[in-house]
Amino acid sequence: MKKNRKWLIALISLVILGLIVDQLTVTRPEYPVREGDPVPRRPQADDDPFVREPIAPTYEARRQAYLEWLLTQPTPDERGGVWADIAKLAADPSTQINEKALQDALDYVNSRRDPSDFNMASLVRLYYLYHGTGTLTQAQEQALKDCMLNWKYWLDEPGTTYVEMWTENHQMLSASAEYLVGQMFPDEIFSNDGLTGRQKMEKARERFMRWSDLRARTGFAEWDSTTYYPEDLAPLLNLVQFAEDETITTRAAMLVDVILFDTAVDSYYGFFATSHGRVTSSGIKSQAGDSMVTVQAIAFGMGRFQGSTNMAVTALVTSPKYSIPPVLQALALDNPQEYSNFERQSIPITDESAVKYGISNTNITDAPTWWGFGAFTLPSHIDKTIETADAWNLWHYPDFADLKDIAKTLQAIHGLSVASQLLDPDSNGVVMDEVNKITYRTPDYQLSNAQDYRKGWKGYQQHIWQATLDSYAVVFATNPDDLKEGDNHRPSYWMSNGRLPRSVQYKNLLVALYDIPRHPSAPYPLETRHYAFTHAYFPKWAFDEVKEVPGANGGGWIFGKRGDGYVALYSDQPYQWTETGPDAGQEIIALGYQNVFICQMGRKTVDGSFEDFVRAVTEADLTVTHLKVKFNAPGLGLMTFDWESPFMVAGNHIPLRDYPRWDNPYTKVEFGNLVYSIEYGGMSLLLDFNDGVRTIK
Repeated sequence: MKKNRKWLIALISLVILGLIVDQLTVTRPEYPVREGDPVPRRPQADDDPFVREPIAPTYEARRQAYLEWLLTQPTPDERGGVWADIAKLAADPSTQINEKALQDALDYVNSRRDPSDFNMASLVRLYYLYHGTGTLTQAQEQALKDCMLNWKYWLDEPGTTYVEMWTENHQMLSASAEYLVGQMFPDEIFSNDGLTGRQKMEKARERFMRWSDLRARTGFAEWDSTTYYPEDLAPLLNLVQFAEDETITTRAAMLVDVILFDTAVDSYYGFFATSHGRVTSSGIKSQAGDSMVTVQAIAFGMGRFQGSTNMAVTALVTSPKYSIPPVLQALALDNPQEYSNFERQSIPITDESAVKYGISNTNITDAPTWWGFGAFTLPSHIDKTIETADAWNLWHYPDFADLKDIAKTLQAIHGLSVASQLLDPDSNGVVMDEVNKITYRTPDYQLSNAQDYRKGWKGYQQHIWQATLDSYAVVFATNPDDLKEGDNHRPSYWMSNGRLPRSVQYKNLLVALYDIPRHPSAPYPLETRHYAFTHAYFPKWAFDEVKEVPGANGGGWIFGKRGDGYVALYSDQPYQWTETGPDAGQEIIALGYQNVFICQMGRKTVDGSFEDFVRAVTEADLTVTHLKVKFNAPGLGLMTFDWESPFMVAGNHIPLRDYPRWDNPYTKVEFGNLVYSIEYGGMSLLLDFNDGVRTIK
């Protein structure tokens, strides 16, 4: 009896201890306190408008209009100003190069700071276009040459660089620059690794061909990235314009076509308003922050000219060897009453994928390929990451430095994989594996989502879903992972999620389930921040009219009208409008570890007046129990969804996996197919990556 009593006391003590630990470590739902000016900047009366009709009827006319506009803009004194001056020289050869901007770019590249490869791409283009023409002084030409010959172009070279060359866009930036500089100086010795220019070309060509083949077969890990597509376009266009190898120039042009097509089929009047693999918060809150706006304005005609230092814009308007296929220009303006684009990009991070796509799990030369998918510290890859960091001396990088001590200790006892699995460090959230996406568009709104993408996992820069009605009338929700909004905080207050939702979409209806753990996965620095609330971006000031209708569970519906488009957003948890700080009047916050957001969109042509839409949605049967949802969605029928079950609408199972590469009115390409046929209006574009043939009709 006494023995049983001792066991009982011990059990009770353990329970009490567990409760104490739980209370000491739990993340409590609390309203955040943030200060600062409104973000984004509110539109002003004298701002250039975002146009929905072509700025000019032809690409050449739009290019000329942009160059004339650019001449009215000052060249910044900082390093990005080199991009502006390159384009200005195309418009007016008498343009004087901003010496401060050029020197800043040279200093930045010579320092090997991140992301100096952005600036190296500008220096390569500047040198190719203007060396020996008298535009550059002899001293400037020599400084450019010295800079290019002394740089570190890849991770396996000796010496130190802080350029994070392993991400998808950086891989192309470094390969393009190394190839073109080697081509320019074939017999020179490059001081960092002792190779000749010809040897550098061979090394870079292999990386380019590998990168281009993988993108052609699987799309982009940084899928539909308004932030990083420009950083892909600039080095690709450098190759199109300056490479002497026709195989390289053709494949580079084909990948430019792919990026422009990706952009066109997921845009709303020139606003790249879709789900993104990597993005910054400025790029999702408004069209004014969209880095692809000016590219689209020139290539397709919608949007506006903004910013003078966008590398993709400058590369496009100063690359006469690249011609935009007419079919892309035409389909970008197509605006049917109802439109859907289904697409798949990236690959699963599995042994099966390694075999299928020829990516080694054992050779350190392929480690950066996996890192391009964000697979740094996953249990399956962390051992190879640590081995590669040792072999190539990468521990000086901030992304590696925080892991060094604990990683080396765990490596010694063969515990890296287990630790990654149990502790789930923040770096696991960087992963950008296979995504199946949908974009549904009408003339009055667009809704886009990454279907059931990595539910419950940590995020990084992935933007999962977004509803768009206008340049500033944008709605989406997240679980923040920082109280700051800047790009240095990943995830940030609006960029990506601390924990990703289970989010699904069918046509104009979207449901996002959020399930946030009560505790961080691991101590700092393995998990740096953790917040127990969700919030939605809903800028009341950007809508013509906003209405609220309380719900049964304490939350409720928020309705917005912009033009003839409508949006309805439901939060199951009680919410509170933010009244001060940078998001005053544009944010609702819902405390709690779980929440359900429902977004349904409508338009006058289909749903009648705004009042009719509000009434139809609020009178529809809706039941939410924890994360189980039943909603008789107007116009669609009964929708059922939860954290585990299939997504059902009107009795039909809605597929969330195994989409084609694209399936839209202009093409259907099965995933992995290396031949793309894009057709519209009697025009066509055939991209045959098997044979490296680009056919425009």
